[in-house]
Amino acid sequence: MTIRRVIVCAAWAVCVALGLSGCGAQPSTEDVLRVTVESVNALTPIEVDEITRLDSASYQLPATLRYHYTLSIDSLSVAERADMEEYMRATLPDRIREEKGSEALGRLGVELQYCYFNPSGKLLMELTVAPTEYACEK
Repeated sequence: MTIRRVIVCAAWAVCVALGLSGCGAQPSTEDVLRVTVESVNALTPIEVDEITRLDSASYQLPATLRYHYTLSIDSLSVAERADMEEYMRATLPDRIREEKGSEALGRLGVELQYCYFNPSGKLLMELTVAPTEYACEK
């Protein structure tokens, strides 16, 4: 199973939750976040690459979707953390934009947080992507 499948499943969950609006009331942001988290968590843990595992997703109100990862390293130097953050800030918005369901999340004002922990559970890095950063470019 790949991280791509997790993303597709999460996007499907967003679409289902938003599709429910055709059946009556518009789903709340919390409903969309809950369904998305449940869908991602049904597939986790999943190995993303040689050193990264997606462990789970969670949400915080009013509109934050959090992805919890474990890196198979104990620590990051200041330079490594800066390089990782720079790389992710440069690539994540485009990758998010490509995923089905991301436009709907952006319209709901959902910010995405990527939390990286070491094997002992210590936070190594947290990166937040605002909805304006992954909004579809017109």
